[in-house]
Amino acid sequence: MKNVLSIAGSDCSAGAGIQADLKTFVANGVYGMTVIVSLTAQNPQEVKMLEDVSIEILKNQIEAIFDIIKVSAVKIGMIYSKENGEVIYDELLKYKAQNVVLDPVMIATSGKSLIKDETKYFLVNKLFKIADIITPNLDETKEIVKIILNNENIENIENIDSIEKMKTYGKIIADFTKKWVLIKGGHLSSSAVDILMNKDGIHILEGEKISSNNTHGTGCSLSSAIASNLAKGYSMLEAVKKAKNFVLYSIKNSIDFGEIAGTVNQMGEIYKNIDVEKLY
Repeated sequence: MKNVLSIAGSDCSAGAGIQADLKTFVANGVYGMTVIVSLTAQNPQEVKMLEDVSIEILKNQIEAIFDIIKVSAVKIGMIYSKENGEVIYDELLKYKAQNVVLDPVMIATSGKSLIKDETKYFLVNKLFKIADIITPNLDETKEIVKIILNNENIENIENIDSIEKMKTYGKIIADFTKKWVLIKGGHLSSSAVDILMNKDGIHILEGEKISSNNTHGTGCSLSSAIASNLAKGYSMLEAVKKAKNFVLYSIKNSIDFGEIAGTVNQMGEIYKNIDVEKLY
């Protein structure tokens, strides 16, 4: 079994963050490990509070894992402060981490900012360079392009509402990073098309669009599923295709909390095919 590490924030409601990552790792047949960067008090409706762990505990968590365990892939999620971003950058370089999937989490579904402005610049100019793939949604893509262009012509950075704009902005990021970029189109009004590209080519990944309010954790689950698939030896294209399909079923089997928005259910398809009561 391959070992995959999530470096991300904790979601006490377990819909997103490292809790979603661990469920995804289990559902995809890899052994999941976690380094907690921040604690959040949140649910699918709101983020009530966010607090970083100390630099010392962050560094020691990473070293405790890499010193004795072979890590086949790394997923990086929410990083609030630049200081913690610098620790992650230095440690992953030191250990020569492979198959790094970076989900540039910037804004919660509820609208609360999950990253400082200075951290955005650090992500783009430093951490992006050691990732194998970056997985921004449409809003994050727009923010990243603004930074890459050094805020020039900022008035011309339009909202991304079409596949053609996804291609255009994705190319800017791919040319800048020289890495794979997955522009997630889940927020497009008419389709669920994602675009995977690098400096050498582009893949249009169409998918079924599901009308659901229970989508808390989709981005976390997608990036950790990609990391799982890379750890198992799949090519980048196949890793992303399989991860996209995994998230589709996680939404189809989502958890409904009633009046508030719900969360995706990473284990839902497995539970449908296994009688848990007969296992133990």
